[in-house]
Amino acid sequence: MNQPKEILVLFSGGRDSSAKAIQMTKLGFQVNLFTYQAGLPELTGEQGDSAPNIRHKELFNAFPESINKNRIIEGNTYLIRKLAIEKTNETHVVYPVALTLAVHSQAIIYCLENGIKNIACGYSGYQSCENRYIEQRDDFFQLMKSFVNDYGIEYHAPVIKKSKNEVLDILEKNGISSNSLENKSLFGAIPFDVAKAYDFWNESLPICRDYIDYHLKLNK
Repeated sequence: MNQPKEILVLFSGGRDSSAKAIQMTKLGFQVNLFTYQAGLPELTGEQGDSAPNIRHKELFNAFPESINKNRIIEGNTYLIRKLAIEKTNETHVVYPVALTLAVHSQAIIYCLENGIKNIACGYSGYQSCENRYIEQRDDFFQLMKSFVNDYGIEYHAPVIKKSKNEVLDILEKNGISSNSLENKSLFGAIPFDVAKAYDFWNESLPICRDYIDYHLKLNK
């Protein structure tokens, strides 16, 4: 019997990333949940549990054969500093693009170091239609897909064409809580200028590639 293909699922603990994890189990993948922290600890509720922990437990209980019991938690403030913080007051910084590039760069490194050939993002149709979520627009999704593909990794977006109600339906049909739990990003939902965002992407990509190359050489 062939072993199921592994996939790294970018996981915030929110509804979209949880629905995405479910969809990838349905496609026969062995799912590894990957949470990027950017140097900050996860926020916890009154019961002392974080949103990613709560949803991870739900997903593992629902799909124990497909969801890895151990969640991968990584983060490095270096790229956030280089892509965004150090450029503040000097040039136009598109913070959601900076964050998503940092997350994907760290995920690419993890995949290459662990022989994983698939990454899934939680970009959703109902958010990609809102101009505030620039990283989820189709043009920037295609740019990210190309970036990931350059490293021999297939890029999946299983809920990008789905409405909010369809995402909720996926969760509820599989016994996963559908209330909003994820932490809100400081970089999320910020207005942007498309032309400047393209310039920022093009300026940022070489920094990300150098970061990936450095870590791969360091860990050889």
